[in-house]
Amino acid sequence: MSTRALAAAPISDRAGCCGAVSPACPGPYPHLLVYVAVPNAWADADRRHPLRAQWGKSLALMERRLKAKGVSTTPATVLHFIIGLEGLSAADRAAVDAEAATHADLLVLPDVTDKDAGEPTSRSSTTLKVLHSMAYAANHYTFDFYARVGDDAYLRVDYLAELILVDHAFPLQQAYIGYKFGDHRIPGSHSTHNFIVGMGFFLSQDLTQYVCRAQDVLLDGFPEDGIVGSWFVGTKVDVIHEPRFHDIDHVTTVAYAPCSNTSLLLHHMWKLSDWEAIDGEGLMQC
Repeated sequence: MSTRALAAAPISDRAGCCGAVSPACPGPYPHLLVYVAVPNAWADADRRHPLRAQWGKSLALMERRLKAKGVSTTPATVLHFIIGLEGLSAADRAAVDAEAATHADLLVLPDVTDKDAGEPTSRSSTTLKVLHSMAYAANHYTFDFYARVGDDAYLRVDYLAELILVDHAFPLQQAYIGYKFGDHRIPGSHSTHNFIVGMGFFLSQDLTQYVCRAQDVLLDGFPEDGIVGSWFVGTKVDVIHEPRFHDIDHVTTVAYAPCSNTSLLLHHMWKLSDWEAIDGEGLMQC
């Protein structure tokens, strides 16, 4: 088995284990540096293709970067595009099966819609994709971090690996990491909370397992980023602001920053030319 990527296990074989080890939930769980979930609509293949191509390059770069830092064993990773089948035509479902067989990087959810229509108060497609992918990760692996990454975002996994394994930059428990936004009102209440904006976030394994155990009682509406933040209200989660997550344009003023060699996650990678601007060291020339 490759040390850089692990194949997915069947989605139902550990449902409800959430990281536990027992006769009903036998171990061991394969260990990952990071499980990367990319919520994606089936119709948005143009976003899967460049991200998929860059991921392979990024894993090779991670291996070289870690060896240069004295880390001899390359950690395992998994990246899944999270696809919902509900509402897709029979032809589209067949096409999903064909792509899944070819690429083995789709996590397919039969009871989740492909896209949201409007701003639903429950059963938001993106929120459910994130929720179910967390449960899947917790049911199948141990890992340093779960990473939710936008399908228009570039995660510097080589840099993340160095930060985790060499610099020990992030706590491995109770950690919810990304570009922090404050005082979001929880739907249906007068409470507010901090959350990580929607370009992406890292979540430590213990919090992912918590979500897996609590998934039946968690909010699942829109917007996904604010809703995810609500899942940790009343817990001891550490919401950690990470300014190396940023937008590459001025569409929003919240999280814009120019690219640099310390950029960790770049958002609004909408054009193929953006992906083609990534050089052999993994740096985007912008």
